[in-house]
Amino acid sequence: MGRALRIPCSEAEARDLRYEFLHQARLELDADWLATAHQADDQAETVLFRLLRGSGLAGLAGIPARRAPRIVRPLLPFWRAEIETYAASRGLAYLVDPTNLDVTIARNRIRHQLIPAIEASAAPDLRKQLVRLASLARRASPVVGRITRRAVDELILETSESRIIVARTALHAYDTHVRAHLLRALVGRLGPRPGRVGTRIALEFITTGTSGRAIDLAGGIVMGREFDCLYIERRQREEAAEDGELVLHGPEGGAGEVEIAGVRWQVRWGLGTLPVAGVGHEQYACFDPSELRFPLIVRSWRPGDRIRLPAGTRKLKKVFVDRRIGRSQRRRHPLLADRSGVLWAVGLVRGVQALDRHEGSPFSVCLRREA
Repeated sequence: MGRALRIPCSEAEARDLRYEFLHQARLELDADWLATAHQADDQAETVLFRLLRGSGLAGLAGIPARRAPRIVRPLLPFWRAEIETYAASRGLAYLVDPTNLDVTIARNRIRHQLIPAIEASAAPDLRKQLVRLASLARRASPVVGRITRRAVDELILETSESRIIVARTALHAYDTHVRAHLLRALVGRLGPRPGRVGTRIALEFITTGTSGRAIDLAGGIVMGREFDCLYIERRQREEAAEDGELVLHGPEGGAGEVEIAGVRWQVRWGLGTLPVAGVGHEQYACFDPSELRFPLIVRSWRPGDRIRLPAGTRKLKKVFVDRRIGRSQRRRHPLLADRSGVLWAVGLVRGVQALDRHEGSPFSVCLRREA
């Protein structure tokens, strides 16, 4: 026997405390499984209870025969009357929880009042049909799950541990109800799935939200739009570390590393050409050293940065907009700058300052992103 360490404030909390006690007992007894006495009547009551609350397919599947951690329900296929008859024939005694008779509890009202009234007046086999509904939902749920995962995978353009980028136009092409289902699955990959209100708000944002806007969902999840993409990300509990800077003091050769937007870059520089095996051309650039104003800095983008292009000087923000690079993605492009401004946005655009004119040994810079 045991006693709860705190008084439960709800039926759900009382259930959690019971399971805590039973799991502790299982561990102390070194038992492999915890068997509960849920039976078919419990299944029918659960399905009707969830149906009245507007549950989806997973909720209508009812009570599973197995549940983690190591819970089994061997009596689930049998009705309460069958179990009571068997117990009586074997002289087995059992206890009745007196709280099961309290009709102020919603589940007990369903058990003692609603189901008997419906069976007496309209559907004599109501409980059997509810159990059948649970069986159908349980069989359909994994099929819907596989189809949903396949559709979600096709919508995702980029994913990481805390961020998903989604093709907004492709998501919006689905019917509203399917779109809501896919949206909940997308959010569920990073945090809690939104409820009815959260889903409605997110669907409206997908339709009407303009580029650059974002909304907060439950559980620390943020959804934003950048051009034709949506991003869903989980807010970090701790502030992300500030981007680093790497200083190139002069034309003498050297190597170092810098972390920008959570990505670590290996940087090499010096006079002459550098070995570039495995490095794309967009991560390698040559400059006329006589026109550079050292020291150079490898750093992230800052509002107000400008770069000189053949057509004139432009704000780097405008370049990002032209290339349809959203605000949250702009820090991912390391910049090489000197005292005159940005010389090079790595992987994006090269300025016209200090262009290598092949009149001597160039100053070369190579960046390699760590895997």
